[in-house]
Amino acid sequence: MKVGSHAAKVREPRQVRKEAAVSDRLRVPWGDLAGAGRSSWCGWLAIDAGCTTNTHPFLPARCGSVYGTEAMSTPVPSDPTQPETGVDPHRALYRRWRSQRFGEVIGQDPIVETLRRAVAGDRTAHAYLFVGPRGTGKTSTARILAKAINCTNRGADGEPCDTCPSCVSIREGRAMDVIEIDAASHGLVEDARDLVMRALTAPAELRRRVYIIDEVHMLSTHAFNALLKMVEEPPDHVVFILATTDTHKVPATIISRTQRFDFRRIATDAIAGKLSRIISAEGAEAEPDALALIARLADGGMRDAESLLDQVLAFSGDRVTADGVREAVGLADDESVAALLDAYGAGDAPAALDVIEALADLGRDMTQVAAQAEVEARHRLLASAADPAGARRLATILRTLAEAAGAAAREGRARLAMELLAVESMDGGQPAVRPAPHPAAAAEPPRPRPAPMPASAPEPAPEAEPAPAPAPPVVAAAAADPAPAPVGELAVVAARWVEVVERAAPAIKPLLRECRPVALEGVRLTLAFPEERRFMREKASTRSAAIEALLGEVLTGSWAIDCVTSNVELEPLSVAQAVAADPADPDGQALLEGVLRITGGELVDVPEVR
Repeated sequence: MKVGSHAAKVREPRQVRKEAAVSDRLRVPWGDLAGAGRSSWCGWLAIDAGCTTNTHPFLPARCGSVYGTEAMSTPVPSDPTQPETGVDPHRALYRRWRSQRFGEVIGQDPIVETLRRAVAGDRTAHAYLFVGPRGTGKTSTARILAKAINCTNRGADGEPCDTCPSCVSIREGRAMDVIEIDAASHGLVEDARDLVMRALTAPAELRRRVYIIDEVHMLSTHAFNALLKMVEEPPDHVVFILATTDTHKVPATIISRTQRFDFRRIATDAIAGKLSRIISAEGAEAEPDALALIARLADGGMRDAESLLDQVLAFSGDRVTADGVREAVGLADDESVAALLDAYGAGDAPAALDVIEALADLGRDMTQVAAQAEVEARHRLLASAADPAGARRLATILRTLAEAAGAAAREGRARLAMELLAVESMDGGQPAVRPAPHPAAAAEPPRPRPAPMPASAPEPAPEAEPAPAPAPPVVAAAAADPAPAPVGELAVVAARWVEVVERAAPAIKPLLRECRPVALEGVRLTLAFPEERRFMREKASTRSAAIEALLGEVLTGSWAIDCVTSNVELEPLSVAQAVAADPADPDGQALLEGVLRITGGELVDVPEVR
């Protein structure tokens, strides 16, 4: 048998000792190693490489053998003349306060009750799939289930005792028959085949062998295929517990062979309650507002909450306050976040930029600020259902803030995204409902347009009579010849779409060129993009506030848009309209007239060439 770091207990079955000798993946407790190849102190005896013993001149000459029935003594420092300090290293709160029994799992009552009854009634399945966000108790529940299956003093309700040798060995991580595998680093097909071969051997110590595969979605396709038959029909002594945060990456063939349990995010009150118990046990004090703030920041994850509490305790000592939490995590105060959202909503770019710069000067984390602003914008969006225009504007702001707190934050561009939002909000920061133009100003057309030239005459036609700016639908036109159509008709919007496109800002002009108005219900205008322009439809949806503001400038009134994709065909603009789009360019008009005069040609409409 191989000696050293892969040696097993001499009292274990031969198959287990052979398995330990030929593999480097079997976990063997450090206290049970033979000690070959290293020097250590056993009681009062110095052992060198497991072969030669040198008795210290000041120590007794005999000591119990490491292979005998006597337990090994506690290791002493290399210099036995120096006393031990007795100070244990600090362990993270989430490790010290991990749930050890079913009754200690927070916020997953249906799952806990189902597993407890299954264990009590001896109806445990051969494979489980635990799905849910991070920090919701998937791995802890898997370990508790392994305890309950192998507990020798289990209660009638299926609760493990947590005191028998089996429960203690599982809790301390030295149970040879409870194997935890990280699929992110053991996701190859060779690892899966090795697992299948090991699963065929009998358990070494416990009643049943439990494999806990964490982040199982990281396994490769070939690894899943290699495990498929074993997960479907494992030996009676094997139980598989698979845990994942991305269930859509797990093949359906694996899911169908397991019992699936979906872990939900833990409620804020439940997280705050456990944090309060931890604070009391640690001998510290905490304000209820501080614990509630930590619970909200955890976003339903108990491990995140306990890690944040550990960080805040290291920062503020034994007194946890809300201000201390903000300082430790880098949060902005509520007043600054509200002022930032007000500036976004009003289109006040200088004020928004000032708030962002002030928060950056205070050392606030821009990712956290974006996340705070995202939460505040969401609350305002849900409260603005009675104001459609304001809700649409808040939706646009919320999309950008979500990007700043997500993808942009991962790339280190959270502050840049927030500053760009401040500048872009200037396009749509005007009031949603605009007053009708003054009657005197309505008589002057905003931009005259010539009528299309007849085919028989090469000379350009005289300019057509300008159409007056339309009044609100409730006011009838007095004496106009011809009478303009009301703005509420789709034909009017379609006829003036060229003007809308030409007066658009450079950022949205390419988008408006690739769509056409197809429906109008009240003030809600539907813009249709061709199927191959789906990407431009998504971009137009993100800039809906600027497009609605543009419609208000050109057509007056309040507008709302819906962007869809359909089989619409883009009707080309006439040549005359294209030439007259910019009357301030006389050179272009003169050039066209000269070409028509020399060639004797005529103006016709032709479709666009793509």
